[in-house]
Amino acid sequence: MHYHLLLTQRCNLRCSYCGGTRDDAEHMEMEYPLEVLRSFIAQDPDPVIAFYGGEPLLRVDLVEEVMDTIPAKYILHTNGILLHRIKPHYLRRFHTILISIDGRREVTDAYRGEGVYDRIIRNARRIRRHFSGDLIARMVASLRSDIYEDALHLAKLGVFDHVHWQLDFELFWDGGSETTREWLRSYNSGITRLVHAWVEEMRRGEVLGFVPFIGITKTLLSRKPTKLRCGAGVDFFAISPSGEITLCPVTPEYEFMRVGSIFTTAPEELHNCASPGEPCASCDLLWVCGGRCLFINLAKEWVGEEGYALICSTVRHLVNELEAALPEIKKLIGDGVISARVFDYPEINNDCEVIP
Repeated sequence: MHYHLLLTQRCNLRCSYCGGTRDDAEHMEMEYPLEVLRSFIAQDPDPVIAFYGGEPLLRVDLVEEVMDTIPAKYILHTNGILLHRIKPHYLRRFHTILISIDGRREVTDAYRGEGVYDRIIRNARRIRRHFSGDLIARMVASLRSDIYEDALHLAKLGVFDHVHWQLDFELFWDGGSETTREWLRSYNSGITRLVHAWVEEMRRGEVLGFVPFIGITKTLLSRKPTKLRCGAGVDFFAISPSGEITLCPVTPEYEFMRVGSIFTTAPEELHNCASPGEPCASCDLLWVCGGRCLFINLAKEWVGEEGYALICSTVRHLVNELEAALPEIKKLIGDGVISARVFDYPEINNDCEVIP
């Protein structure tokens, strides 16, 4: 199974849509002995550990200690500022590194702080000397974002293998504002343009690594229904600094998200312990979407019916655009212009939720 390991709740940035260090967090730093974690993970025959925070590289010493102690596949979530701290020996062991970057320089710096974009790109290029795994640009799409311009910019930098984005869910609080609704119209329009650009590149034999497009297209090609894409409650869980196990790393404060503890719970007890309910359970797009976000589904009152419908409308628009492109994609595969194998992604659950 897959475990988000929260090493610290501290962060060295204060992004506008996040705020940085969770000052109100009850447990800021990893509190339990590493031996307890090792014993818990040892019960899993095929574990994947994703370092998460806060900013996990504020505890690069602990990253190294875990990797030295526990056999697993490893993933790293980072804002990229401290990537230079990772020794080459450890870089080579990561299966995937996800770097938080939100698109063009002016957009990233507006969200994350002046000069952040340049520092991220410099560090990303630097680690390529030692890291040959999957390097993913992990975007947040919010009010300053132009999804067409920002995703295409990152895909064509020659730095990242894949680009994934998530919508800023704060926008949908209590149904969202008129500003949110206006931005969503431009977002959906940008998705349409981006799908067209994606197919245009395919005609030249190149498949740009847009994770939402690749993941959804794979399902549309195979017609094989998917479970919740992120795996939350299925085979994906988070371990908080206290050792508590939750369904998702970003919402540990909610009681309904807590499902166990590394002190008392075995990994096999967690498998398939939660799934989205209504309205997802009876939605005609469930087989493609999988339910999008377990937390939003379980806490529908947080966004309200209107906010929930807005979120779902973006998923439906995205799927419809890719469905419309499917006949040409099939033809390009049949003609040998592109390979169907490119859609067999990700190899493992690499923390790309696929559905934005």
